[in-house]
Amino acid sequence: MVDFVMPEVATHVDGWGPPPQGDIDTPLGIADFVEHLDKFPVQRIGRICDITAQGQRYQAERLLKGKGIKGLGKGKNPLQALQPGKDEDGYELVDNRPVPGKSQGKGRSTKGKGKSRGLQANYQEGILGQKQKAVSKDNQSKGKGKGKNRTGFSSNRRGFPSFKEWSVQTKPEWNLMREIMLTSMAKLQIDAKQVQMEDVVWAGNLPNYNKVFDRLTTKTERPMRRYEDLNFFNVTTSDDPILPEMLQSDPSVTVIATDHVLACLVAAARSVYSWDIVVSKVSNKLIFDKRDGSQIDFLTVNETAQDPPNADEPESNNGPVKLGQEASCINQNITQMVLEDSEPQALEQPNPFEDDENSGFVAAGAYRYRKITLPGNPKGASEFEQNPVTFLVRSEVNCKMPGGNEEYVCVRALNEYDPKPNSSWRMNLESQRGACLATELKNNAFKLGRWTAEAIFAGCDTMKVGYVTRQDPSNPWSHSLLGVQTYATNGFAEQIGLTHNNMFGIIRSIIDMIMTWDDGKYLILKDPTKSVMRIHEVPWDSFQEEEGDSAEDDEEEEQDLDEDGNVVPKHL
Repeated sequence: MVDFVMPEVATHVDGWGPPPQGDIDTPLGIADFVEHLDKFPVQRIGRICDITAQGQRYQAERLLKGKGIKGLGKGKNPLQALQPGKDEDGYELVDNRPVPGKSQGKGRSTKGKGKSRGLQANYQEGILGQKQKAVSKDNQSKGKGKGKNRTGFSSNRRGFPSFKEWSVQTKPEWNLMREIMLTSMAKLQIDAKQVQMEDVVWAGNLPNYNKVFDRLTTKTERPMRRYEDLNFFNVTTSDDPILPEMLQSDPSVTVIATDHVLACLVAAARSVYSWDIVVSKVSNKLIFDKRDGSQIDFLTVNETAQDPPNADEPESNNGPVKLGQEASCINQNITQMVLEDSEPQALEQPNPFEDDENSGFVAAGAYRYRKITLPGNPKGASEFEQNPVTFLVRSEVNCKMPGGNEEYVCVRALNEYDPKPNSSWRMNLESQRGACLATELKNNAFKLGRWTAEAIFAGCDTMKVGYVTRQDPSNPWSHSLLGVQTYATNGFAEQIGLTHNNMFGIIRSIIDMIMTWDDGKYLILKDPTKSVMRIHEVPWDSFQEEEGDSAEDDEEEEQDLDEDGNVVPKHL
């Protein structure tokens, strides 16, 4: 029997790795490959299996060139080799989702300018529910209108927010303060019975709801009316003429916000697309703002569906961007369509956003400013957490039910854009209304969560939800109202799993967390790729471009223009 001779093993007692060259004469072996790196591809050393995104892209590129796994040549799907069960070596991937494209993470934003800040853009008419004024050809190419028309968005792709990408492109110098898993927000609870609400100011007017629309059926559908001559406002917190003044004059108020912003925070765990909120902390006071033209201004369509709208075709009428603008336009129009023709009830203050320019052309509806006090936690770590906190919110009440009872109503609309032959609302809304709602709850969980939270903040007892469909599936400009369903707000909130305890618990937790930080500006940003919300500390001058552009446009507005859009010289 041949004896096995143990080969000499290279040892280095004075340090790590192989011994210095010349100390021992050992044939080339595994322990000495470091001395022969020129014979090995350095980038592959130590990577027995590379499951990073870069490694998957490298493997896909090799497969496209006909290399890699045997039997998979050019033209075949490279992702097949990355699917579980497809690997010939028996390796199984835990995550088989497609690799995100290179465009991921490049956010775009839009800018609302001048006095029309808060007016939302509409790809159909330039402004949601408002006609677009004529502009000169020179300024059309620049994306700006002459004179007082600065409310339209640029006609190119840059002018629209992209729901599938980051709403804001983060910068390396921004400090990450906190990362919050949205699934953990369901655990945040406070006793809603101890929450106190008090009306501070009613502004605008309060029309009556027209009960005729409750009797609509698919056979008596009504075409949607367009209110292109009215101005609709969605002004951010810091630009509101009442909220900042109340924050300074009332020492009990710690936070100011709008219902749109707070509703996004409350329903954050249901969202998929990216959105952002800007929070400013000054002298232990918090201001929750939205950027002009941000995703919060627009509704989403089928955001949480298994088959969401395809974002690969930005010019398609069924893309997420244009569907969001279509849905926003429909919701503004339905708030005016379902009202009685009688004179609305005048409130203690006029519409705070109405001025001499748009007097008489403002959408009907009431703004309800409410002071909400959240109870403290006796076991809180700080004195602030143990004491109650009061915030002032501007909410919207669309109308009230006719009669002596003050029953406030929140009006919203779901829209159908691509009806299937066997599941269209025209066929199933009357016989399977519950199934239609269940489908919408699954496909639009974030949108319905926002609406419910807004109704609760406004103190609306009733929600009127309209079902709107296109008259022609290929035409996004004309719609029909098939019916209106009535829901009790609290019952609907319970049906979708939105509890008052969790709703106010989320707001209290966010306030408590930011109040422990130094004065500054913070960005709450939803990650579009995962269920995570991050809070960054940003410089004070961040997101101030809109204001600078607005100032320039205000100067331009003061100039007199002739019919061709040219500046008329001033006569001394």
